[in-house]
Amino acid sequence: MMKKIIVSVLMVCSLTASAQQTADPNMGRAEKMFGFLLKNQADSLYENLSAQVKPMVQKQQFGGILGKVEPQAGKYQKHSAWEVQQVMGQKCYVSMVQFEKTELGVLVIFDAEGKMLGIQLVPAAAVKKE
Repeated sequence: MMKKIIVSVLMVCSLTASAQQTADPNMGRAEKMFGFLLKNQADSLYENLSAQVKPMVQKQQFGGILGKVEPQAGKYQKHSAWEVQQVMGQKCYVSMVQFEKTELGVLVIFDAEGKMLGIQLVPAAAVKKE
């Protein structure tokens, strides 16, 4: 039986989300942040963090995330379109990520200025809509 996979890079949920805009620029930002994660661009992820979060993390925490997941999940294959979900009262940008052996969800959270507050891979069941 495969171990449950939860890779938590950072999750800051204490800030309230702003009202959703019709053309939400954070949808594109979420795709960009996930691209940095896929390409192992820890510096780019770190540089896009909110100023209030940067003192809480080190750049190295963003490095090798897929390398930690792939031994159990298999190689990355694809991910779904981004959608907005409320998770613990926080507006999160969610995509379902298909690996060779399993599916995970990725959550990305931004502040009001569009800076990243957190990115997290979670079990699909935690965010998958039925």
